Amino acid sequence: MASTSHAASRRSLRPHTTPNVRENARRERERLLARQAELEKLSAPIHAAAEKLAKLDAAVSARAEAPLKKIERLEKARDRKIEKIQQEYAAKIAAVRQELEADTEQMTPAEREQEATLLREYADAIVRFSDKASAAELAPLLGVSVREAKKIIEQARDNLGITGDSPDPAETSDVDQPVTAAAS
Repeated sequence: MASTSHAASRRSLRPHTTPNVRENARRERERLLARQAELEKLSAPIHAAAEKLAKLDAAVSARAEAPLKKIERLEKARDRKIEKIQQEYAAKIAAVRQELEADTEQMTPAEREQEATLLREYADAIVRFSDKASAAELAPLLGVSVREAKKIIEQARDNLGITGDSPDPAETSDVDQPVTAAAS
């Protein structure tokens, strides 16, 4: 157990005076500073090695992060290119769709004439088929019900201007009449 300053001064046989306390404090400070200098001197290689290790760790981590950063930059560049290409193709697709809508709405006169001729041929073929077969036989051929087949036959006769049962289709097919619609 530590003794008091008074007891320590009695043991040393010198009076416990203010100058002695100051001297003891100064010596203690000098001993602490000397010890601290000695510890710093001893720890200098430790600090130097720690600094070198920190620099090495920084270099290794920078080398390890460089490919990751490069990958990230490449992915961002890829995403920007993909987005740009998607926008370009979206614009091209929209332009083609507009062109398609404009083209389908407007038929050339030759196409209209060809369509009218084909509709007349279609109606004439249906009438000729119905002259030799029933609506029940025409229905599966067209993929419709018998009732719908009867309506198609009547519409074809109306488009060709044929009335009654079994007129001569050769005479009426030469007549140049416009056809309003054809069933499919």
